Amino acid sequence: MELIKKHRDFLVYCLFGFMASVINIIVFNTSHNNLKITLWLANTVAWLISNVFSFFVTKLYVFKTELGDYKMMFKEGGYFLASRLFSLLFDDFFMVVAVLILPLNNIVIKIIDQLVVGLFNYFSSKWIFQYNNRSILERIKRFHSK
Repeated sequence: MELIKKHRDFLVYCLFGFMASVINIIVFNTSHNNLKITLWLANTVAWLISNVFSFFVTKLYVFKTELGDYKMMFKEGGYFLASRLFSLLFDDFFMVVAVLILPLNNIVIKIIDQLVVGLFNYFSSKWIFQYNNRSILERIKRFHSK
């Protein structure tokens, strides 16, 4: 029981990360395989939709922080999406290269991709939402408001 309490954030993040990955895979599959949208664009749209979902559940249920006012929510949302731009670049690059090179189904590749991206996203989300990092975020906000 102590082990579960110690790693609660990670375990809850895995649950919601799994849900975000399922959303990502469904949107990708529908966009690329059914609607015939190009691989890169379908992957990017899937990333955006799953990350908007992920922002809210990560903030509210994983790290248990309040939404705050709209201004704060949009700023945090901006930081959240900015922190995930690296994962988007990796995600797009990996999907395009792997689908072209590996003889695997694009959904199998997307699942592998989501596992790797999910680990990176956990650590970047933890940095943004953990209370002890608020002072860093406040300094960034003050710098940008000057």
